[in-house]
Amino acid sequence: MINTIKKWIEQVKSSSISKPFIAIKNWLHENVIKRKLIIFSALLTIWLGLLLGAVYSPQRQTYSDEELKTKQTYTNGTGEIKLTSQTYSAKTGIIVLQFETKDATSSVDRGIDAKRLDWKLYAQHKTADTVMEVVPIIDNKISVIIQNVPEDFGAYAIDITNKTVATSSIDVDIDSSSDDDTTTSSPTSTDDEEANVVQFMITTQNNQLKRENIKAVSREEFTLSELKKEETFQNNQIKKLNKSIAQLKASIEDDESRKASLSTESQYLTGDDLEANQKDIASIDSNIETKNRSIETANNNIEKLKETLTAIAKKKAAVKDGTFVFSNPIETIEMD
Repeated sequence: MINTIKKWIEQVKSSSISKPFIAIKNWLHENVIKRKLIIFSALLTIWLGLLLGAVYSPQRQTYSDEELKTKQTYTNGTGEIKLTSQTYSAKTGIIVLQFETKDATSSVDRGIDAKRLDWKLYAQHKTADTVMEVVPIIDNKISVIIQNVPEDFGAYAIDITNKTVATSSIDVDIDSSSDDDTTTSSPTSTDDEEANVVQFMITTQNNQLKRENIKAVSREEFTLSELKKEETFQNNQIKKLNKSIAQLKASIEDDESRKASLSTESQYLTGDDLEANQKDIASIDSNIETKNRSIETANNNIEKLKETLTAIAKKKAAVKDGTFVFSNPIETIEMD
């Protein structure tokens, strides 16, 4: 068997096909410097090819992490906006964005008033049919629909201007001298505009942009769908809080049982043992008080959720009877 293999190898070596390869092998073996030069040139060519491919690839990352941030804060201190979800449907040409807002000018946790927000859409590749519609869902949640999105849209930039008044910058004091009018400089209009504007980038190069098939529906149908989702979410929150309350009450019962046991034992203790026993009872009392406060907080939150559900029901009724007020569609503007 071994002799047969050796014979076959010799036949291959002596064949006309293998002669060029053998000649190249011998040449490379005899010319060491040229062999190293050829290997270096080949590796350099591969490296340059990979580099040029990365530079000219249409999918290469051209946006920084700062530009793709999903949480933006107004520098004038009026609040913040977070992009919680972004979905693109290439089949129907729709992008759906979900935003949550936080108003820093009020102690009421209801988000920035949607009527105080102005939205503008800028496109890398302008198309006349592309429009953006803003749909305030409930409290601090706002949905945005960009329709007629081309497959090669590249990137969209969304500017959100907050017209909420920043009361912290309002001066109600009396100036000490008329000279202050000339020495005190107020912020320029440009500075004011930049302070109350945040921008979000929407691009296919962002891995946070989910790709799903979104059915092309009317604005009213979409709003009803989002309200139903929010309604389900709020009901699930109530169920979670009720479960937490039940668990806290069960835990308090256990604490009361331990406290009763410690109180019984204290009758037979003296000195350090009695002191340690009293400390344990005090610790249990503190835990019970903390858990009762948590139950109170949970009950208050349930009441807030019920108020939210009432508001959702009113919005659903308004959408169905056509009285719900939508933000106006915003025309696509060519990006500078």
